[in-house]
Amino acid sequence: MKRFLSRARTGSVRAAGVAAVLGLGLCALTLPADAERAAPVPVAVVNGDFALPAFTADPNWAAVQGWSVGSTNGSGTSSGVARYGPNSGHPAGKAAVMLRFPLPAYAFKQRLRGVRPGAQVTVTFDDSPGVAAACTPGSVADGQSYTVEGTGGAASTRTTAPDPDKKAGTLGKGVWRTGQTYTFTAGEYEPLLTFTSQVPNSANAGGGCGPLIADVRATQAPPPVDKTIPKTALPPSLAFYGNDSRPVADAVNYCLGVVTRCVFTPAEEYSYSYYEPAQVNGDAYINCTRNELKRARPLTFGGRSYGDLPANAGLPPNGTTVTNLAQQYVNGIGAAPDWTTTTTRNVTEVVQPSEASWIETQAGRRRTEGWFTSSPAPADPNTEWRLYTVLDHAATTLPDRVYQRTGPMTSAEKLRCRSDRPTAPTPVGAGDPAGFTRG
Repeated sequence: MKRFLSRARTGSVRAAGVAAVLGLGLCALTLPADAERAAPVPVAVVNGDFALPAFTADPNWAAVQGWSVGSTNGSGTSSGVARYGPNSGHPAGKAAVMLRFPLPAYAFKQRLRGVRPGAQVTVTFDDSPGVAAACTPGSVADGQSYTVEGTGGAASTRTTAPDPDKKAGTLGKGVWRTGQTYTFTAGEYEPLLTFTSQVPNSANAGGGCGPLIADVRATQAPPPVDKTIPKTALPPSLAFYGNDSRPVADAVNYCLGVVTRCVFTPAEEYSYSYYEPAQVNGDAYINCTRNELKRARPLTFGGRSYGDLPANAGLPPNGTTVTNLAQQYVNGIGAAPDWTTTTTRNVTEVVQPSEASWIETQAGRRRTEGWFTSSPAPADPNTEWRLYTVLDHAATTLPDRVYQRTGPMTSAEKLRCRSDRPTAPTPVGAGDPAGFTRG
């Protein structure tokens, strides 16, 4: 036992030291590009310690809660991985997963909730060569290979520490390296994190001997908010069922069923109020006279809401009916927005000679990004619906701006004011005195 603890501790220190050196190098290289990134925050890895469902058989071949093998539809391949408890030999007593075959159908994966494109994600985990009695001394003498990959990043091939003391037909003790890291930039919302064995079939004992992974956790440095996206080009909505990507319409139909079936949670750090670019409203009034001019003019402007959910979602509403999805959204943001706005007012213009008068307007808008999720959260994370969407509508707390402007005429307007008025020649009697006509 003392020898095992010494080996585990040595592996841990060695791995942490390498990670620290690499981390310093990466920070020095990437600091300018990442200067606007937020500080790293935890990512909620579902069942990252592999403790659920609880098990006593060691190893155990039941599906690991929250994870999928091969297909992301539910738990995927049956008996796709084996789970070890105390027999894993992990120095902290953590449960471990054994990767079986070097095939896509046996890739062990999970979507990382709350991660968005452009986020820099760092995954931390522990690894060890296989401990199964089926592992021959030769199969673990040089360690065992596997890959780790996050959507948007390159697959990284790793090799566990070697186990020179493995005995044939006997359960091994494990040679654990703790604190292994993999960093990637997410290429999509909720990127897939995937571990796949690379041990060839000739050395994996028919899928009974493969590398062990334990204690998976993650952090992310979220990207800065991009406020340059126009309301007419919002990011597309996305839907997930557990680890599986699903059509948006499926998630919409689920949430529409009952008003309490889903809850909407806005992503506050990516939701914001803003003013649209100024727009000239109506005509420009040009004073070509030598006198001050006054006039009253009606001013009308408005706006509508934008989103890309199917019409039956009713979000933004397309009539007077409030759907369950729309009510869930209102409950989530705390106030019902004005989905369609029209403002009418009278403005008195006073225009000095040789000046122009015009009106500019700026609408106050609200961009809200967030997730509809199953409520209450199901016991099985692989049956949880998640619907991402972005809506843009009139701001409830930001007043519209109306600019009444006057200023000098442009060169073209001055030329127009100096031009002759429309007229026509008098073919006969052009020089005669004016005639007299009695009504």
